[in-house]
Amino acid sequence: MKIQREELVNLRDALEKLMDFITVMEQGELPDFYRYFDTMKNNIEIFICIGCDDMEDIVPVLERDWKASHTMFIGVQDYDIRANNPDADPRLCLCFARLLSNVGKYFVQK
Repeated sequence: MKIQREELVNLRDALEKLMDFITVMEQGELPDFYRYFDTMKNNIEIFICIGCDDMEDIVPVLERDWKASHTMFIGVQDYDIRANNPDADPRLCLCFARLLSNVGKYFVQK
């Protein structure tokens, strides 16, 4: 993954939108993978606040947490919006996929 410092703000914003969506959909106990997204967002905010410029410090941490959010059985790939919300509009699944891909695009090997 090759990410620039300027992209960290965009990644953080994409994470916030994804996390807000999950929070609204679940309205209670959050899925296990949510904590990795929260950790990623917090690490980005800390990195920006302390004014660090060495991207080699943050990128491996973000990659580790992204990978952890995809752990078998409890990862984001097994998340079903409609499991706790059977009456939810099926289009919400597409919305979730779009939000997830907006974060995932930063972790694609270039």
